[in-house]
Amino acid sequence: MKVKANSGRHFASFFLDEPELVFGESDRHVDPKMGLTLFGPAIFSENQFPLPSSINVGIIGTDETIALAEDWLKKCQQGVPGSDESRDLVPPFPGFSKVFGCRLVVFEGWKEILTVQEIDTAIRTEYFGHRVRRAARLFVEKLQNLSEREPAPDVVICALPQKILDYCGSKRGDPRHRARLTGQERELLRVIEENRLTGQQTLFPFSENELGLDFLPQASNFRRILKGEAMSTGLPTQLARPSTFTGQDKGRPIMQHEATRAWNFCVALYYKGGGYPWRMADAPAGTCYVGISFYKDPHITQRGIGTSMAQVFTHTGEGLVLRGARAEWDEVTRSPHMSRDGALKLLSDAMKLYDRQMHQKPQRIVVHKTSRFWPEELEGFLKAANDVHQHDFVSIADPSRGIRFMRKGKYPPLRGSVIKLSEDNALVYTTGYVPFLKTYPGPRIPRPLEILEHEGDSSIPRISREILALSKMNWNTADFSSSLPITVAFAREVGKILAEVPEGKDPQTQYRYYM
Repeated sequence: MKVKANSGRHFASFFLDEPELVFGESDRHVDPKMGLTLFGPAIFSENQFPLPSSINVGIIGTDETIALAEDWLKKCQQGVPGSDESRDLVPPFPGFSKVFGCRLVVFEGWKEILTVQEIDTAIRTEYFGHRVRRAARLFVEKLQNLSEREPAPDVVICALPQKILDYCGSKRGDPRHRARLTGQERELLRVIEENRLTGQQTLFPFSENELGLDFLPQASNFRRILKGEAMSTGLPTQLARPSTFTGQDKGRPIMQHEATRAWNFCVALYYKGGGYPWRMADAPAGTCYVGISFYKDPHITQRGIGTSMAQVFTHTGEGLVLRGARAEWDEVTRSPHMSRDGALKLLSDAMKLYDRQMHQKPQRIVVHKTSRFWPEELEGFLKAANDVHQHDFVSIADPSRGIRFMRKGKYPPLRGSVIKLSEDNALVYTTGYVPFLKTYPGPRIPRPLEILEHEGDSSIPRISREILALSKMNWNTADFSSSLPITVAFAREVGKILAEVPEGKDPQTQYRYYM
């Protein structure tokens, strides 16, 4: 099949059938919701991943939000009706026990109450960054209490009070932070930050807090701080706003249908509680998928230096996170890269982590990276994969060149359409019209992903098929698919959570702690 561009040039193209997922013992379906409804979650051998018969749920919140969470869990146990107007997009949620074959259990001993005094003390903290961190640590202290119970819960719902959201969710919601900085104040902050990064001392021993200027970006995200500091408790968390439980945000209905909320909430809760909702149907055993990304580590004060990170995914879908060595930001391209030794160590450690999890060495390595490979990086990756039977190193990104292809008719290109631009360069539509849903479920014109470069053993069709399949492996939602493969979908957010892990503490490797 050929596709014609406006310039008159023709491009070779092909269409990939929708990748199937495995549910139950070996049943297949393309849609997560329908597959779970018909066959239940994926079942592995008992000695590999035991199927949970119940999930013990802890709850942290005020009396009010704990009650809302319990009412919501009861509703999810019973089932939630779908949409009469669009049953393909919004099917009913049959109920947690019917879908997953296990119970949700909540005991009084797994509840931790936030008092009015504790919340008021946290939100009265004057500077925004300090206030956010203090509120997050309030939850971490309650998590620590739950972790010491016998038995401890499997997963904890953090039922966020509206006050915490109002005062710690954004500076914009707090009238004390509406004043804009003057030009002199902005210049002063620039000098302070520059001196901090270079290790130099300013002429005056002041800090931005003493000036009433709290601007550190890493101190301003409640969720990241809570997730990062909660890892030491060993309890996965699920954060939820009151609107998740009620469908109302300050008296106004939210857009998401109640059945969709139930599907998404329960799939994530099942995974965090120890289950595996589904797995890829055609991923060969022994394949190790690795997403490479980078993040700014606040503990590293040297300008232009960050940290590398690997997100490792097995053919079963289990996700693991690995913090790597330092990385450098190129001042010209503004893209990060690793040294040969850094790339060698990161991929070698990723393969060892896979070996520990799967009890076998990988037979094939697939690396996804959202920037181009530098020669020294590629050399290090090739050295690490020297003893692996097959390897594929793939650079994928949103097309910066703004390339679009149109389809005749009123619908956009089909999800699964692939247009080859050159031998190792192609566009892959991970979003678009979905025949099974009989519609395009997105809000805007779909943007394809671009395979920028590829070094390895597999063909572009196989690489594209895997990208498409990995876009269905997001267990934080029951949506039909996502726009990005799971290897890179949460790279930025996971890196920001890693940046909040206290210095000297080892982060958890399992992906459920980052979702």
